[in-house]
Amino acid sequence: MLTRLLAAYPSRTPKDFRLVKPAYLQALEGVSQWALFEAERRINQNALGHGFMPSPSELRGEIDRVMKPILERRRRAAEEVRRYAWPENESPRPDEAARARMRERFRQVCRWREANPPDSPKAKPQPPRPPRQIPDYSQERIEITDALRRTLKAKQP
Repeated sequence: MLTRLLAAYPSRTPKDFRLVKPAYLQALEGVSQWALFEAERRINQNALGHGFMPSPSELRGEIDRVMKPILERRRRAAEEVRRYAWPENESPRPDEAARARMRERFRQVCRWREANPPDSPKAKPQPPRPPRQIPDYSQERIEITDALRRTLKAKQP
């Protein structure tokens, strides 16, 4: 991208690009490829207001202007996630009535287990019931309507 800009615009920098290349690379740290190409497009559309090769700081400033709405959108989304997030590890503290209900339910389960030990025949699962019989309509007489008769007649070769 820098080579394209150097070829298209007169430069205010020294003619030897090797002297300023580290400054441009430092200015482009952490920049996405899309932001770089969008900034180049805007520079080509005279966003900077002059017809010279942009300096490293001007190039980074244009990239930052390109990324500003996107970063703002990300910041708002993160703020919404933070604001409306449900605390995952926080369970509601039961009050005394809820604790009493839990103790009573536990006692009921213990009484049921004492009455129905796992070895008793009553506790063993019953085999599944056979399905209800499906009526047999094979012997039932079918009435053929005139419309069905015409359709069947039309299909015969």
